[in-house]
Amino acid sequence: MRIAIANAAEVDQIWPDISEKVIKATLKYGSNVSSGDLWQMCRAGDAFLVAVMDDNGVKGALIMQFQRWALKQVMYCLVIVGEDIQEWLPAARDFITDMAKAGGAESFIAEGREGWPALFPDAKKLRITYEVQI
Repeated sequence: MRIAIANAAEVDQIWPDISEKVIKATLKYGSNVSSGDLWQMCRAGDAFLVAVMDDNGVKGALIMQFQRWALKQVMYCLVIVGEDIQEWLPAARDFITDMAKAGGAESFIAEGREGWPALFPDAKKLRITYEVQI
């Protein structure tokens, strides 16, 4: 397994392998950005596409972004998608932890479904987002 940050040219090569999953994730979990927004952000260098690959191709992807919160720098996860996530997520977490530290981040932030604590048992819940139809 290989985990790496995709450069701008690689984003376009990898995106067809993950686009369906990114679309489904953004629609299912009420993301405030679309798949197209994320693709543009990765191509423009406003977010990192971290690809998880094996001999058969792309297994998964994380789209990450450094953000400045009120009192600290954080590594913010915009989306995680892939197959057999339990198999590669520990290695991907180590990779993004090193990446975050290298960029001066003090923590890793992710929003999403209720099941994330199973994948990140040491996570602390910061907030819950609700939507009211009008």
